[in-house]
Amino acid sequence: MARDRGCSFPGCDRPPTWCEAHHVIHWTHGGVTALHNLVLLCGHHHRQVHHDGWTIIFTDDGHPAYTPPWRIDPHQTPRRNPYTHPPDLLTSAT
Repeated sequence: MARDRGCSFPGCDRPPTWCEAHHVIHWTHGGVTALHNLVLLCGHHHRQVHHDGWTIIFTDDGHPAYTPPWRIDPHQTPRRNPYTHPPDLLTSAT
């Protein structure tokens, strides 16, 4: 909750109490239950990540970025959620 501040999917403003932890690398594939492998997602976006082929990476500052499948964005540009970043990250990104 301290890092993601709610659903970390781009554009979502759901609070942390509406979210669940998602393993970026699934635990059945060797993913650990640790902050560097978990993101908060609301139920809707958790299902979307699993079923639509979004890829999640962690940027150099440790925050998640979401790469959409090619059918959504042919350039597959990673996206971050501006609602879940501290104000200092928002001002430095502009």
